Amino acid sequence: MGEIKSTLDLVMEKTKNLTLSAEEKQAQKQKEIGSHIKGLLQKYQDGLLVKNQLKIGYESLKKDSDLSDDTAMINEIFSRLDPSQDNQLLLEILEECCRLNASSVKTIINDFQDDYHKAAHERMARLKEDLARNYAVSGSAVIPNLVADGQWRRTEEALRLQFEDKLFHDKDKPVVN
Repeated sequence: MGEIKSTLDLVMEKTKNLTLSAEEKQAQKQKEIGSHIKGLLQKYQDGLLVKNQLKIGYESLKKDSDLSDDTAMINEIFSRLDPSQDNQLLLEILEECCRLNASSVKTIINDFQDDYHKAAHERMARLKEDLARNYAVSGSAVIPNLVADGQWRRTEEALRLQFEDKLFHDKDKPVVN
């Protein structure tokens, strides 16, 4: 009687003579390094690792993987920066693990926050004027809902795109401590 093979057995049988090319091996290695870095940073941001543990883990990864630079860590940190959140933990790692001066990144974040608050205040004032003029609704208790305002959402999106553009332009010119 014939043997019934599982799908895994069939796949393994058909692929037993296949090997990865050098490019595929390098891509796989980079993917694994990226996943490890993401894991370290996520644990650090979640408070499961203290800074020293992250630094030791990252240095160990660099040594084991023969990483010649900090590009993967820098890219991951920059992808996690959010100007509406507290970025202090990420900026500390950028400075301490990657030996970069984060003052220009801090300036970009602060500029975004200033521009954001100024634009929000101006839009709120404009919406209050519109409510008073068009609907006779006014007073100190009137607080327009910016989230529901299409023009504000477009302004907010434009500000975020401008932030990301400045941030990633700055990433290409890192300053080493």
